[in-house]
Parts: sequence; structure tokens; C-alpha cells
Amino acid sequence: MRFRYAIFDMDGTLLDSIPYWDRLVPEFLEQLGIQNAEGLNDQMSAMSIQEACIWLKDMFSLNETAEEITRKLCEKIGRNYAEDIQLKPGVKEWLFYLKEQGVHMCLATASSAELGRPALERNGILSCFDFLVDCGMAGAGKTSPAVYHLAAERFGASVEDCVVVEDALFALKTAKKAGFLTIGVYEKSEPDQEEVRYFSDRYVKHYDELMGILD
Repeated sequence: MRFRYAIFDMDGTLLDSIPYWDRLVPEFLEQLGIQNAEGLNDQMSAMSIQEACIWLKDMFSLNETAEEITRKLCEKIGRNYAEDIQLKPGVKEWLFYLKEQGVHMCLATASSAELGRPALERNGILSCFDFLVDCGMAGAGKTSPAVYHLAAERFGASVEDCVVVEDALFALKTAKKAGFLTIGVYEKSEPDQEEVRYFSDRYVKHYDELMGILD
């Protein structure tokens, strides 16, 4: 596999942050007296955080505006990014390998790029990225390729020269159908690993398997 540019998802791909996101909305709703919120994360997984908060407001007829809900959720998860969330095993070594090989890298996340910045910096990988973009900037979640096209445009690169690295099936489908090379990374919260493998030009359970990919 040859590529000059790499577009990385953040949550579940680089950062072991999915358990924190899984708890976020149910705990928020429980504070409002709303119980039995299981399954919501699956319904919101393909949305940007802005889209998810609009959906939550409508779904539960919440009094807060979507902007207020977004702010509250971001404040809570932001503390986790700043203090708790760690890299998935092997991430740092592979990113620095790509950097040594002259690959340009960016982050393209469905959450907020600025939310994740403290975790990237604390874990020593922020310097690997040329820039950070998110679905809010692109105006659509990852069922649309808009954020990947935005990243390619920022690179000044063609789709064919870029690889998208993701853990989520829906995101890999989107990137693959848009013509990007894809690397699928195992994440235990993604139930259909065979489908993930199908939409991946390269599928790995651990980043060690990617060392030397460009040699």
C-alpha cells in the first residue's frame, strides 16, 4: 500500500475513548431524570456531535437548546480528554514511523477537533498532524465523505493519494465508496468486524501490523 497523505479518525482509532463516549449521554440524561437510555449511542454513532445534540433535544423534548446541550456534553467529555483518555496500543510508534517516511497526516473527527487536542498533546502525538478538522467544520457527519474531502483539499491532495484510517464500519464504507484507500482498525465496540474487513484495503487488530507498510 502506497500513500502520501493519511487522514485519521480520532475516537476508537487513535484514542481509547469509546467507553467515555458510551457513558456520556446516558449519564447526562439520567441527571435530567430520563432513564433507560441504552442503545442511544448506536443511533448517534454516525452523527457529528452537533447533529447528535439536535437529535437528543428533539427525541426527549429537552428544554435546553441544542447549543446548550452541546456545551454541557463537551465540558464533561473535555475533562476526560484533558486528564484520562489514552492512546490505543502502538499508535505513537506508527505515527512517528509515518512521519519519518514523509507522510503528511491530519485528524478528521466526528466529535470536536479542539476537544481532542489536549489528549493528543498529552499523549505526545499532536506534532504528527499538519492540521485537525471535524465534521462540524465540514457540515456533515461521516455518512457523508465531506470531512474526508475537506481534509484532502487542505492537503492539496487527490483522493487517490490519501488513506483514511477508521474503526467504524459506517465511516469506512463512506471513505471507500468515495474512492479513498482505507485502513480498518479493530475496535471492540464495533460489532461487525467482517464488514469492517470487507471495506478495508488493509485491516489490522494492532498497529504493530502496520509497521514497515511503506518500506
